[in-house]
Amino acid sequence: MTSPLSLGIDLGTTSVKVAALTGAGQLAGAAASHHGIEEHTDGVQADPGVWWASLLRALSDLGDQVDLTRVCTIGFSGNMSSVVLVDEANKPLGPALLLADPRGADEIARLSDEIRRQILEATGNEPGTVFALSSLLWWREHDPETMTRATAWLSAKDYLRLGLTGDVATDPTDAYNSLLLRDGQWDDALIAAVGLERRIFPPLLASDAVAGRLHAQAAAVTGLPVGVPIATGSGDVAAALAGMGGLSAGTLAVSLGTSVTLMAALGEGPRPSLPQDAQGALTVHPAADGSWFALGSLLTGGLALNWLRSLVGSDALTDAGPDPDPGDLLMFLPYLAGTGSPDYVPTATGTILGITPATTAAQIVAALLEAVAFDLAGLVDRLDGQRWSRVIVSGGGGRIAAWPQVIADILGTPVDVLDQPDLSALGAAVLGWRAVGDAVSPALTTQTFTQRSASVPAWDVRRRRYELVRGLSMDLAEKILAAQRKASA
Repeated sequence: MTSPLSLGIDLGTTSVKVAALTGAGQLAGAAASHHGIEEHTDGVQADPGVWWASLLRALSDLGDQVDLTRVCTIGFSGNMSSVVLVDEANKPLGPALLLADPRGADEIARLSDEIRRQILEATGNEPGTVFALSSLLWWREHDPETMTRATAWLSAKDYLRLGLTGDVATDPTDAYNSLLLRDGQWDDALIAAVGLERRIFPPLLASDAVAGRLHAQAAAVTGLPVGVPIATGSGDVAAALAGMGGLSAGTLAVSLGTSVTLMAALGEGPRPSLPQDAQGALTVHPAADGSWFALGSLLTGGLALNWLRSLVGSDALTDAGPDPDPGDLLMFLPYLAGTGSPDYVPTATGTILGITPATTAAQIVAALLEAVAFDLAGLVDRLDGQRWSRVIVSGGGGRIAAWPQVIADILGTPVDVLDQPDLSALGAAVLGWRAVGDAVSPALTTQTFTQRSASVPAWDVRRRRYELVRGLSMDLAEKILAAQRKASA
């Protein structure tokens, strides 16, 4: 008799990844389908209908590897802070606004000091465009008719799960990114204070609760069994932590995806406070198991890499080396859609400085890889000088040979690259197993990179130069923006 499977579905910014996990923690099959984001818009958005088509392609490919009728439970993961508005027929009313979308900056800036105080008190986070609240306020301000027609707002994974179950729900890890949650429940008073309607906020269920069952229509188009229980799921970062079995004290996790993220465990119990230097620079979030973690989000690390690859080709990524050249003036500021942590400047743009006729595509890629590592190091420095024993790296960027070595050199901490880069899909499958009462841990192996002591002086030179260039670039960008505002006034 063939063993049953949990199907993990991870809806990323640019692709859907699916993973089939046995009850013994073995990966039985995996597949992915690319969908990308919409181009030529004034923000960062996606067509939710494209997500559904991407899911069907990924499941079709997975069906070539495993018998999908073996699936006995399903779990979900999805890109954080996305906002999809749906009508009474559960149809999207417009594009999904994604985490890197900066359009709600003005609405966030107009929040009163009292509302900001309440949000910080309730969540430990300061309002910013990286949170779903920003997009909700933008919709309310710029398209109130659509907000009136909306019956619910959903995160990415909640919208995709809705297509399989017909049931509206969300979980605490995604709901927390609205900044309108207090003590695990929607804060009705704060929702009203920011000018939103409570009726569009979906029911809250645990990440590993059964949020619904696969209906017949979805079964017919996916090849999955009718009635399979489906877990609520979690945001992709929380799912990645579930996929690696949690995050122990003294360990950092880095996901090298479209957005590069840094996670540090904060423990269990009541929500803890961040160290002073980290407040406002990193954010606080609940994990799927109820514990807490600090999160730093570099919004466009992988996005910038994908953009660069589209220009110079994939060979440049392979050719990029891990060795620093202190004499090379080339610098890459990878802020194609704002900075993210620590300063959250939504109007920042990318910059490449120091190009000469001899500059190669591989050198530009290397400059991008080190820039992300420098930004990660800046976030780690804010975590109160705590010593870290290792860094666990996941995500597609871990396949780029030079990147883990560069991170190990710059952070000065051993880096373990997981052999399964699609950790959020595995974590979604883990949540699926939990929904039916089974505790399953994926079998993972790693490749370890350690700091090369001989390279440290050269990296120190390049980091000091990078931080100088970054500061000057931010100042210049602000002056240019101020001049533009003055000219248009």
